[in-house]
Amino acid sequence: MKTLIKLTIAGLVIHATWRAGSAYWVYYKFRDNLQQVALFSAGQSEQEVHNRALEVASELKVPIEPEQIAVRRQDEHTFIDASYKTGIEVLPRYHYPWEFKLNVDAWSISIVKPGEAPH
Repeated sequence: MKTLIKLTIAGLVIHATWRAGSAYWVYYKFRDNLQQVALFSAGQSEQEVHNRALEVASELKVPIEPEQIAVRRQDEHTFIDASYKTGIEVLPRYHYPWEFKLNVDAWSISIVKPGEAPH
């Protein structure tokens, strides 16, 4: 009986760890992709950067609404702030609401081809 209880507890811990780890994996991929969006946003408007951030969220199946992403630019410096909530299934059929917040910023770079004038 003790062994069965220990195995059940171990299974629940493994389950919760897998679910939380999967949610954080998506968070880190989303954050990394938003960093790339900010980095390569030279010549784009705030709305274009915002739309690209939404595309990235959709590709990764991040449960985020358009108003949960804020983009602002200061010259060539781009800031993207986002937050979303998701339920992490820590126990079977029990979802714990978890909020993820991202703040990324990058100096935009533009690639200049030989013979072209820089922007």
